[in-house]
Amino acid sequence: MPPRSPFYGRLTVRVGAARLAAALPHVPPGARVLDLGCGLTDLPSRLPSYVGCDQSPEILLVQRARFPSAVFFEWDFAESDAPVGLAAQGPFDVVLLLAVLEHVAKPHRLVARAVSLLGPGGRLVVTTPHPLGRLPLETGAALGLLSPHARDEHETLLGRAALEEAGRSAGVSLVLYRRFLLGLNQLAVFSR
Repeated sequence: MPPRSPFYGRLTVRVGAARLAAALPHVPPGARVLDLGCGLTDLPSRLPSYVGCDQSPEILLVQRARFPSAVFFEWDFAESDAPVGLAAQGPFDVVLLLAVLEHVAKPHRLVARAVSLLGPGGRLVVTTPHPLGRLPLETGAALGLLSPHARDEHETLLGRAALEEAGRSAGVSLVLYRRFLLGLNQLAVFSR
């Protein structure tokens, strides 16, 4: 379980667990995994070949202390290409974008950057709120049930068609799509 954080609301851990439950079945055993926007995750303890990236030095400081044998990179992936050291770690079998795309102004660009780090036959696994979830997200944030930052940090919420187009323009095909958490969140799995 992640440590307590000012970024969390009362239901944040449960929502995060639902995202992981949706995403992890699409990570093959032994896969080399890159987690973009890793946040305060416990995935390094679950996955034998894990690399995490986040733009927050504070989050990375906590993660490096919790998981000293895991590899973490600071990377503002919305603004720049992958750091040289990260590119040298790849290619990856799976790239995770769990609750990340909604936080960037140009999600298509981030999808392309993620795909560039995939090896042949690799998978991009994405979870993101569905556009119908905007009002519940904002209300949950205002009530302290979800991250208090959700109202201010969400740039755009993509529907299925926009997710599929982002993948297609990056050279991957949507192989699975489903909604979860009462349809307010969605999972998209792409294959190279």
